[in-house]
Order: sequence, then C-alpha cells, then structure tokens
Amino acid sequence: MEYTGSKYIGEYVDGRMEGKAKYILPTETIYVGEMKDGVFHGEGTLYFPSGSQYEAIWENGLAIKAWLNSPIWTHLEKSPRAITIVETASITLSRG
Repeated sequence: MEYTGSKYIGEYVDGRMEGKAKYILPTETIYVGEMKDGVFHGEGTLYFPSGSQYEAIWENGLAIKAWLNSPIWTHLEKSPRAITIVETASITLSRG
C-alpha cells in the first residue's frame, strides 16, 4: 500500500485486510475499526485532521448507521457519503 500513500496496521485473513485495524490515508484521515475483505465493515471511526470524528457501523465499505462528533466541520467533510466513497476507493485500489 505504500504506492497509494496509505498505511495499514492490522490483521489479515488469506492475504486480505480483515479484522481489527488502523488505516492511515494520505490525507492524514485515520480509520480505526473493523475490516472485512479489504473494506470497512463493522464498527469503526474516521478521525479527520480537523478533529472531527465520524463513527459508524459499516457494511461493505459504506456507512449504514453513523454518529458525528464534530468540533470543527470543514468544507471537505460536509458529505459523509463522498468521504465513504473516497476512503473506500483508497482501500480497494490497494488490491494486488
């Protein structure tokens, strides 16, 4: 994943990112939570550099239930769906 600029710290199953993990994106956004088959799946939180947090239950890379803890809400963070798509794309591009 070095070529994507992302860093994965976590468990693998059959060579796939799966289990408890910390995923650091080039934007310095950090995901901490569960992964399944290389995408966010289960409980997990996105931590943004601004200090905002996006806690969610994820299913196949998409947030299905979410809570927002946002002391500073920036323009780039206004669309949780867009964030999900970008973050998921970053993860799925790492498939070898």
